[in-house]
Amino acid sequence: MSLSFSLLMAMVVLSYKSICSLGCDLPQTHSLGNRRALILLAQMGRISPFSCLKDRHDFGFPQEEFDGNQLQKAQAISVLHEMIQQTFNLFGTKDSSAAWEQSLLERFSTELYQQLNDLEACVIQEVGVEETPLMNEDSIMAVRKYFQRITVYLTEK
Repeated sequence: MSLSFSLLMAMVVLSYKSICSLGCDLPQTHSLGNRRALILLAQMGRISPFSCLKDRHDFGFPQEEFDGNQLQKAQAISVLHEMIQQTFNLFGTKDSSAAWEQSLLERFSTELYQQLNDLEACVIQEVGVEETPLMNEDSIMAVRKYFQRITVYLTEK
């Protein structure tokens, strides 16, 4: 049942539109790929979110890492890349493979992989524009720890 939370969390990550406001020159197919991933998530949703209410858990999204933190473009893109990478990893586990319909999971993973490639191209574009460090390591580590808490919780379930 807790995998429904993963579904919800992934939808939030995938519908994160701020990347467009960063001025990154993403391929036109990126937005379409995002839409396709959301449709696949909806098709994968076998469990009603209401049935998971008793399993709610606050994983402590590291909002303080981002509040008042003026991330540079390349840093923000790197943080978004890390969030999608961690989502990709979460859905790539053995438990996820058993929980979801295999062809939908493979198509969803392919969409995530394409988004990762698009964002990597974005980071390369921004490196030449900005002289700040490529990644805000504290923010990246906070995202990794957040997903680690989710993974531990799901493993215990």
